[in-house]
Amino acid sequence: MLRDTLGKEKFYEDILEFSKSSLGDRVVGIVLFGSYVYLGHGKDVDLLIIISRELDLKEKFSLERTFSRDLRKKVGDFIFDIHILGVKEFEENLRPGSFLSGLALGYEVLYDRIGLEEKILAFLERLSRTKYVLHNRHGSWDLSHMARIMLKIKRKNRNVAL
Repeated sequence: MLRDTLGKEKFYEDILEFSKSSLGDRVVGIVLFGSYVYLGHGKDVDLLIIISRELDLKEKFSLERTFSRDLRKKVGDFIFDIHILGVKEFEENLRPGSFLSGLALGYEVLYDRIGLEEKILAFLERLSRTKYVLHNRHGSWDLSHMARIMLKIKRKNRNVAL
């Protein structure tokens, strides 16, 4: 199901509102990515939430599971694939081969207190100079090529906004 622009903005606002009310001041960044962004639809919604402190594995999985369940009740009939990372863990995953390589296919920064956009663009710049191919159920993606395209799009959008 494709959402119109107004519906998409409301959906993003609902995610942001729920995230901040559930996790409070710990939230320093929220990024939507995956097939919902780059295909305009998907069976799940991939959501990356960056918080101000690192979590141990047990706490991380528990928080992700609870957050996903509660968000689905609040926002709607979607399956949410939640990734909650501390700032250090987020930065460590900004490298080719990590699950964040998928950001080259498309992402939307919903909330940012730590310069996420700049960090992601720097990562995409590095990724654009590698030769990395992602294979998933949607096909095979040359992420170095996709990173170059995403960089052009994001830079163009930034210039338009200025």
